Amino acid sequence: MSYIKLRKYILGVAVAVASTATAYTLDEAKEMYQAGDFAGALPVFEEALASKPKDPALNQWTGVCLLREGRHDEALPYLKFADTKRVTEAPRYLAEIAFYHYALDEADEYIDKYEASLKKSRKQLPEDMDILRERIGMARAMLDRVEKIVIIDSVAVDRDQFFKAYRLAPESGSVNSTEVLPKSVAAADPSTVYMPETRNFMIWAAPDSAENFVLTGASRLFDGSWETPAPLGSVLDLDGDSNYPFMMPDGVTLYYANNGEESLGGYDIFISRKDEDGFLQPQNIGMPYNSPYDDYLLAIDEVTGVGWWATDRNRLGDYITIYKFIPSDLRNNYPVDYPELTDMARITDYKSTWEDGKDYADLLEAIKEIDPDKKLRKPDFRFALGQGRVYTSWNDFKNPRARKLMKRYLDDKKHLDGQLATLEKMRRQYRDGDTSLKTAILNMEAEIDNARSELKKSANDVIAAEN
Repeated sequence: MSYIKLRKYILGVAVAVASTATAYTLDEAKEMYQAGDFAGALPVFEEALASKPKDPALNQWTGVCLLREGRHDEALPYLKFADTKRVTEAPRYLAEIAFYHYALDEADEYIDKYEASLKKSRKQLPEDMDILRERIGMARAMLDRVEKIVIIDSVAVDRDQFFKAYRLAPESGSVNSTEVLPKSVAAADPSTVYMPETRNFMIWAAPDSAENFVLTGASRLFDGSWETPAPLGSVLDLDGDSNYPFMMPDGVTLYYANNGEESLGGYDIFISRKDEDGFLQPQNIGMPYNSPYDDYLLAIDEVTGVGWWATDRNRLGDYITIYKFIPSDLRNNYPVDYPELTDMARITDYKSTWEDGKDYADLLEAIKEIDPDKKLRKPDFRFALGQGRVYTSWNDFKNPRARKLMKRYLDDKKHLDGQLATLEKMRRQYRDGDTSLKTAILNMEAEIDNARSELKKSANDVIAAEN
């Protein structure tokens, strides 16, 4: 059976099954198409195509409907057929699909072809094609700096409750639903709420007066109530919606998602850091984290040494993909001439990122044992020794010297926590207008840097003694 006959047969069967639900005429389907109701128009076009498989317009309309429904691979043959029949608009949509497939040169060629066709009828290239060209250029720049990371696991989870799959140690904070917010507080839908271990502060996305999503924060007051929420700063908004925040325990480093002009796809993941004047200009963290699709909610658990982020790049309908990876302190990129560079950027096979002979089963098992919702007896402390080992009691120590060094570590940590609290207080006073604190803030920041170095040394001494 020929391809055309086979496709005609398959479509005929599909139409026979769905004919009772398809009550629209072809003209009505065209109106639905023009109005953006692609899901409604699609079955009508498919039904018509069953009897006219070589009709260029029907192939075009069917392909566009499939594309707009996120079914890019299914759309491709219909749009290619329309292109062979010189349907003017076909290259426009083929450029989109090529971009989604990281075929950047091909995407440019289709745009050029579309533009040349429009010029013949003295028409201008649509604005969305200019935007696509910009994103193609952005993608090329990102492909020159694809970070080399180890992705240890991939899991598909329910889109509506995806954040519940993040199994973070309590010290790293928590990602919550907007139900934890006070009832009178506005929140974006959807959004998540970040809270540190102390649960004395929270960050989430809320709509502003123009109904754009902006990152918003509030601190808990001494009486247990919450202060009036306030935006974290317009520098974070990047002309789009900002959402899905996660603050590192240092209280300085913020990861979040934004879908503005500096985003490659829908949502991209950005990083910003805070100083005494507020948050600094955010930076797109690039590939492989970001893609032409939605990527969001990157969280790093320093206790387990595992990072998490969510992505819609695999087009799983009501499900999204969560990747677990091992972050590094210093960014290490693949060479620009690496043969499988695009595959690494797309994450075609996450196991190809594994180090030779490395087994991550123990680390994955340690993550599984973390239950963010479980109410446990308050531990004496939580101390990570690496490879998923976490001590929570003095009785966990086997080495007496390590136990003694642990006491020094906790003293150093208490001192650092006090310095951080003082610094935050001074920063608030500075923001409120007390500029005389500038020198004191700078001195305190220097002291904190030294204290962090000493704390890290203390931690390494404990680990060395216990091991």
